Amino acid sequence: MDWSPPSLNSPRRREQNFALIGAVLSGAVIAFGLLLLLVARVNPEAGSRIREAALDAVAPIWSVVRAPFDGGAALSNDAGDYLGAVAKLRAVTAERDAGRRAVERARALAAENRQLKALMRVVEPRVRLVATARIAGASSGGTIRSAIISAGRAQGVRPGQPVRVAAGLVGRTLDAGDGATRVLLLTDAASRVPVIVERTGQPALAVGNGGPLLEIRDRVGAEVPLRPGDRLVTSGDGGVYGPGIPVATIVRAAEPPQARPAASPQGLGYVSVETPYLPIPAAPPAAAPATAAAPPK
Repeated sequence: MDWSPPSLNSPRRREQNFALIGAVLSGAVIAFGLLLLLVARVNPEAGSRIREAALDAVAPIWSVVRAPFDGGAALSNDAGDYLGAVAKLRAVTAERDAGRRAVERARALAAENRQLKALMRVVEPRVRLVATARIAGASSGGTIRSAIISAGRAQGVRPGQPVRVAAGLVGRTLDAGDGATRVLLLTDAASRVPVIVERTGQPALAVGNGGPLLEIRDRVGAEVPLRPGDRLVTSGDGGVYGPGIPVATIVRAAEPPQARPAASPQGLGYVSVETPYLPIPAAPPAAAPATAAAPPK
C-alpha cells in the first residue's frame, strides 16, 4: 500500500487547504465580533469608533462585490423592459392598423352615401346654431328639473329648441324671455325624448322621473335584453332633436331599464341652442267666411 502523503497539487490537498482557510477566516470573524461586543460593553465610545472604522473599510469592498450583481439585475430589468416595449409596440401597431382600416371603411361608406343621396336627390334637414349661452342656474327640487340660460328672444331663442353640449343632449327650451330662457332638462318628469339603442337599433323613449337617472319605456323588441353600457342616441322622431345626439348610457338593464344622462347640467358652463331638426310648419290662417249676398229688392 502507498502511505505517501498527497501531493500539493492533488484535489484532496486543495480541499484541505480551502477548508483550513475557511475555518481560519470564520474564526477570525467570530473573534472580531466577540472583541467588538466586549469593547462595546466596556467602552461604548471606543466600540462605536471601531464599528465606524469597520464600516468604512468594508464599504468599498462590498461595493466592488455587489457591482456584478447590480449590473446583472439592471441588465435583466432592461431586457424585461425591452421585451415589454416590443410587445406594447406590436399591440399599438395592430390597433393603429385596425383604426386605419376602420377609417378607410367609414370614408368609403360616407362617399357612397353622398353619391346615393345625390342620385336620389335626398333633402336633409339643416340644423342651425341659434345661440351659445351660459347656464345661470339649475333647479332640482321635487320632480321639476330645469335650468336658466342667459339668452332669450333677443338672441333668436324660441320655445321648443334643442339644448346640447359636446357630450350630449341637455334638454329643450321651454319659456323664452327677452334675455333669458328656461330649459326643461332630460330628467324632468315632463321630459320625453325618442331614442335608439346603438347596439341593437331598438327605438324607445327616454323618460325623466325627477331623479338623476332616466327610465327607458316603450322599447320596441323588448325580447332583446339591454346591457349595462349600451348607448342611447336621439332617433330624430318628432322633429325636435336631430338623430345621433348622445342621450344616456344604460346603467341598469333589469326592467324597468335605467340610464344615466350623457350630459349633466351641473358644472357645464355653456350650452348651445339649435333650431329644431324638422320644425312643424305653422298652420295656414283660416279663410274668412264669405259674407252672404244681400237679397235683391
